[in-house]
Amino acid sequence: MAESRNIYTDQNYYAKFEGGTAPTDFKGLGYYSRTSLEDVINNFIIAYVGDDKVLTKIPEYEVAFWGQRAMQEFSYDILHSEKSLEVELGAALQVPLPQDYVNYVKVSVVGSDGVKRPLQPTTTTNNPKAFIQAGDGDYLYDSNGKPQEASESITATRFQDPTNPSNTSTVAQDYYYTNYNDDNFSYFNKRFGSNPENMTGKGSFFIDNANGVIYFDGTLGGGTNDSIIVLDYISDGIADNSDLSKVYIPKLAEDAMYSFMLYNLAKLRPATAQLSMMYKKEASAKMRNTKIRLSNYKSEEMVQVLRGKSKWIKH
Repeated sequence: MAESRNIYTDQNYYAKFEGGTAPTDFKGLGYYSRTSLEDVINNFIIAYVGDDKVLTKIPEYEVAFWGQRAMQEFSYDILHSEKSLEVELGAALQVPLPQDYVNYVKVSVVGSDGVKRPLQPTTTTNNPKAFIQAGDGDYLYDSNGKPQEASESITATRFQDPTNPSNTSTVAQDYYYTNYNDDNFSYFNKRFGSNPENMTGKGSFFIDNANGVIYFDGTLGGGTNDSIIVLDYISDGIADNSDLSKVYIPKLAEDAMYSFMLYNLAKLRPATAQLSMMYKKEASAKMRNTKIRLSNYKSEEMVQVLRGKSKWIKH
């Protein structure tokens, strides 16, 4: 059953935060705002399965399957902001994708002020498969007759080369002002048609999904302030599904998950198939409400952001 009361005293709850010894079964600060997938499955069976209920007889493993499917779908569409990973770039300027990675939300570099500044992905390069070739251009083959592959493509190597002038964020700026300083006024103030996608001084990246690696360009890393990278990404939420008591969802999404499970279980059974469209509409409405609940909208914060929007901008 889901917890209906606080299971820790205030002293036990804050013990770890205050440098003390937390209970052996401590669920973490803020645990009460979440519920485990194991509780969701058990509560669903109690509420919906049995005589004189919507579903008369359902095996527990099938309920558990649809509970995990609900967790995956909610992670893709609703709960995608909960996973965040901070890493320090090494000399290779590469970061492996997390084990439970599905897609990224945002890749940022952390400044000296601790603020995340988003990096823009590049669409003009990638890490192609590179075959090893002889001096005459012929491919080299292994004992099985397959072409030998290089561990790194020249394309990716040049993209990450910090000595490449194009990977120095100040090159364009220096060239721009050098013309002015050399009295080449015809060039100054005439750079039109720039692509905003490429107008960033913080570097760029691309993801090699085949090998599970993020490549960063040569403007990053090197032990500078631009060495700390934060990856906000979408997870399927059930990487640790060997113990569903450790898989958590926000309580604000609990009701929508019940409706999702009910719809998918009901549509597969002749006795309840005629009601499946009604359950589908209910599930869709509750998922929409959950998105609104978890959007964390605060009217006072929005007012503060909009205070400066009425300023006149002179051209």
